Amino acid sequence: MSVKIKADIRHWLRELDKKYFCVMLGFAVMVYFPLISLKLTNTVDGLWTTAEYMAGAWELSNGRWFWLVTSFLRFSLQLEPINAVVCLVLVSLGVTKLHMTFKTVHGGTSYLDWLAGLCYLANTVIGCYLSFAHQSVEFGLAFYLSVLAAVCVIRSRSIAAGVAQGALLLALSLGLYQTDLACFCMVLLAWFLVLLLRGEEGIKLRYYIAKCLGSAVCGAALYWGILQIILKISGVAMTNYQGGASTSPLNMLKSLPQSIVKCYAQFWDYFFGDTVRHNVLQSFGVLYALAFLVVGAALVRRLAVVLRRKNAETAFYAVAAVLVMPLASVIFLLAASQATFYIPMAGGTALFFPVCFWLLDAARPASNTEISGKNKAGKVEKAALLLAAAGILYGSVFMSAIDQQAMYEGRKATKQIADLVAGELVAEGYYDLPEKLPVMLVGRPSASPLFRTHVIYWDANDYAQVGLFEKENAATMRYSWNAVFRDLTPMQLELCSDEVYDELIRTEEIKRMPTFPEKGSIQEMDGVYVIKISEDYLIDE
Repeated sequence: MSVKIKADIRHWLRELDKKYFCVMLGFAVMVYFPLISLKLTNTVDGLWTTAEYMAGAWELSNGRWFWLVTSFLRFSLQLEPINAVVCLVLVSLGVTKLHMTFKTVHGGTSYLDWLAGLCYLANTVIGCYLSFAHQSVEFGLAFYLSVLAAVCVIRSRSIAAGVAQGALLLALSLGLYQTDLACFCMVLLAWFLVLLLRGEEGIKLRYYIAKCLGSAVCGAALYWGILQIILKISGVAMTNYQGGASTSPLNMLKSLPQSIVKCYAQFWDYFFGDTVRHNVLQSFGVLYALAFLVVGAALVRRLAVVLRRKNAETAFYAVAAVLVMPLASVIFLLAASQATFYIPMAGGTALFFPVCFWLLDAARPASNTEISGKNKAGKVEKAALLLAAAGILYGSVFMSAIDQQAMYEGRKATKQIADLVAGELVAEGYYDLPEKLPVMLVGRPSASPLFRTHVIYWDANDYAQVGLFEKENAATMRYSWNAVFRDLTPMQLELCSDEVYDELIRTEEIKRMPTFPEKGSIQEMDGVYVIKISEDYLIDE
């Protein structure tokens, strides 16, 4: 067994395009160097959980059963910057695997091929992964496994082998983070278009479709089956977080029409809305309008070759595959139609243009001068694709930089407020009391008159705006303030219970209090030391 494992590792190392991988990893480390070196985290779970975290009932109730295994193997330690580097290694390996798969068509590495990989690594979704220090490794591994599953389906010579290998790897990926199903589907769809453009016969296309559908269905079934067994054994029930408890094949069928509409709407919003800020040029709308125009025109030129063959079956496949790609980038919404889309779910949409660049680069047969780039139209298309990819890469790098700067400035401003609060508590003799009263911190640091950042802070994504604490309930506010006085301003501080917080938060006494550091901003109420940080303190309805 050990001999076989060593042989497999040596084969994997020989096969790996080391130059491409090293460039991808080096670029990623450069882009996210501030986050890695300063150990930056986001303002939600990344702030709440840092040095040590063991996945348990919460992750299992969200369907992430394989996370329990990876967390156990890491002894629940979240050692930064090791986690961030491991995550980037895994994502870079996944991108390299895609490059190696698509380059097999023509055997070379083009500028567009390089830009495709860099575009994915520069996307803010990767920075968001890294900002969750306690699960960045799981995010990276989920992406890599989804890519590996798709590549196994593509390379397998038999339907049975493709379905078995793809299903197993996909089930493990879904057990870490379910939304990477979109990456799996995007890669398979892109390769299907490559097969069509290469002029593969109908029987081979049908075999490929069977492998894809079989691996997706079996992988999802395997994932769901293992989840149900573990839930039964552990006695944990699925939570309704992001609609998880209501997910079932029957509910999926019932809500399918609305879910399909939601998928296309979400795809549009990602590129032309403001829900996710993934490119500094995104707000102008021109960049992605031109990118879609260029990529769309290139696809039409290639599909015209397929349509001219006058084969109804391949023509239908080609048109259907192109139309389904936007849906595939957010396909997890078909299963969880009630889910609210946010940045960590954007792995599939972030992969949309890189995958398009790879398939267009792969579908350039030298024998066809009409689309090979040897005539004037081909040269114009090639230049336009390179400009589109370069524009996306340029805007993505700077958007990632803005998010990292916001995390740094928000953390610094929040720490400054916490330091002042700590100093005031010491000055008032709080720690001289024989029995220390529980503390209730009211309000978000970002709304405090003491919170000072550059304007760029407000241009970042919400997750990166450290100090803009979530106000969903008393628990989220407690998690945030507890993390601040545990990690940013290390200080023994016992916060009041959530029940007490809910009881006092809407009282007139707190409403009339001035904000810190004004006189009267720290008061004792019903055996609780209340400190009013800002006026933005009421829990969201």
